[in-house]
Amino acid sequence: MRRAMRWTALGLVVAVASGCIPKIPRQRLAERAKVAVVYVVDPSRAGESWSPPDGLKKAVAGELEQRNLEVVELPMDALGGQRLTDARVEALRRAGGDAPFVVLIEQKVTFFSQLDGRFRWEVGTAVSAGRPSGAVAKDTFEHPVVLLYDHEREKEAIAQSAPDVAARVGALLDGLLAGATELPKATPAGAGNEKPKGSMGRPRAIYFVMVDRFANGDRSNDGDADPADPQAFHGGDLQGLIDRLGWVQALGVDTVWLSPISKMRTQPWHGYGAFHGYWTWELGAVEPRFGDEADVKALRAALDRRGMKLVLDVVVNHVGPDAPLLAEHPDWFHKKGGVTDWTNPQQLVDHDVHGLPDLATENRQVYRYLVDGTRRWLRARPA
Repeated sequence: MRRAMRWTALGLVVAVASGCIPKIPRQRLAERAKVAVVYVVDPSRAGESWSPPDGLKKAVAGELEQRNLEVVELPMDALGGQRLTDARVEALRRAGGDAPFVVLIEQKVTFFSQLDGRFRWEVGTAVSAGRPSGAVAKDTFEHPVVLLYDHEREKEAIAQSAPDVAARVGALLDGLLAGATELPKATPAGAGNEKPKGSMGRPRAIYFVMVDRFANGDRSNDGDADPADPQAFHGGDLQGLIDRLGWVQALGVDTVWLSPISKMRTQPWHGYGAFHGYWTWELGAVEPRFGDEADVKALRAALDRRGMKLVLDVVVNHVGPDAPLLAEHPDWFHKKGGVTDWTNPQQLVDHDVHGLPDLATENRQVYRYLVDGTRRWLRARPA
């Protein structure tokens, strides 16, 4: 079993187990064909759309060349000023001429954080591929990038992510080509020498569970739950999820991702409810409204019996309002006030997001607290 961690916008996702998703073998057209491609980098905050660096274009062209596809790049003007993806695809189809395939690559780059002198960016990419008519295949994903220098910005982030983005473009085209029944015909690369091993199988899916809103399996921990109030707790808990795992699995899901279950602030704050779990107070303890550690282990055991995996969401960017840590370790927080300029990278790193006390993760004690608290959940296996 492999364990993995992934940083998210406000926290850390802890994957208790993970596996490999089957993929389509690389396809290659028997006859060379053109593919009309348009690149767009949409502005993150303001400004006009722009074209990505040549490094990405060369990487994509290389992937498509392996599939016997010749890239015909069209300018952004070919999209007719459209802002929505579906409208852009239709404009590209009209502008694609005699090309039997079209590909639209849309990207948005955002600054994420600064830590230990390094700069973290997120490159979000949406790829749409299809023929001049009919269904469109789509793939949307984010790629984390770490840059070393402050002067490196969006273009450098895209350039660093180029090999991975290009590989995803190629994989999407493989799916499109594998389903092609009209000329030009596609066959697996290397056909005649070896046969593709295995089969695609059924795609795997993750089901995100907002614990409080899913199912109430234990009314003894409801407290002041009020299902009639949208800002109040509704009584959902871990036992409710355990009771309904059969229903979740029947959807074709093999991974369950929980909203945070750590002990947290439970009272509303500025009129907003706390039921979501992202106002963590104590990282290593289970919120009593959701159950206890025995319930977590019971859930893990029930998932194991079904061959399913569990993902826990651990909040590491901040703590909830009035968290005990504020009084116990006042030096663990930046205390620079809220974010007033969302285009200022420094404010995004060390100011309070929506007033939530921002943890100084560069502090080694804070770092150790977060790592130890996270590892505790990785070790919490059923007996």
